Amino acid sequence: MKILVADDHSLFVDALSCLLEMWPDVAKVVKASDYASAVRSLYDNPDTAVALLDIRMPGLALPSGFANFREIMPDVKLIALSGIASRGEIELALEGGANGFISKSILGHEFVRAVRDICKNEGSEKTRSFGVMAHDRQVSVRFTEREQDVLGLLQSGMTNKEMARELGLSPETIKIYVKSIGDKLGSRNRTELIVRALEVGAIRHAV
Repeated sequence: MKILVADDHSLFVDALSCLLEMWPDVAKVVKASDYASAVRSLYDNPDTAVALLDIRMPGLALPSGFANFREIMPDVKLIALSGIASRGEIELALEGGANGFISKSILGHEFVRAVRDICKNEGSEKTRSFGVMAHDRQVSVRFTEREQDVLGLLQSGMTNKEMARELGLSPETIKIYVKSIGDKLGSRNRTELIVRALEVGAIRHAV
C-alpha cells in the first residue's frame, strides 16, 4: 500500500513517515510539502491508497481542496490532519470528502492505528475523528534548563555521544536526560518524543 503524507512541517512528515513505514502493509510513503505538490504526487502515483493532508498547509482551500482530491481519485482514503484547526475547519474537510480526521496530538502508534481504523471504516460513523485539538486540552510540561538544551540537540538529530560532546557531559548522563524528557512527554521513542514536543510547543518547527 502506498501512502501520501502532505504537510508543510518537514520534521513532522519525516517522523510520521518513519512510523507509517513500520506498518507491514505500507510499501512506500510519498511526501509533499504543499497542496500543489500533493496533487502532482497523486497524479504521479495513481496507486496511492491513503492520502493524509494537513488542513492548514499552503494552497489548500476548504472544502474545495478535499473535494478536488476526491474527484481526482474517488477511491483513495482521504484523511485530514491538524494540531491547531478549528472544529469548523474539520467539518469543512469532512464535507469536502475526507473519510476522517486525526489530530496531531495523538502519539506514535496510536496515530497509525487511527489511520488503519479509518481505512477499514471501523465503527458505525461514516467519518471518524481521532484525538482532540491542542486548544481543546490543557498541556503543562516543564523542563529544566539542561533538558531544554538536550531537546534542542535531539531536534537537530544528534546522537547521545554527539550531545555529550556538545554539552560536556557523559553519554550516560545524556541518556538519563532523554529518558526524563520522554517520561514527561509520555513518549516511547525519539520519534514520538520529537512529535510530542512539537505538539506541546516545547520546541519549534525548523524553518
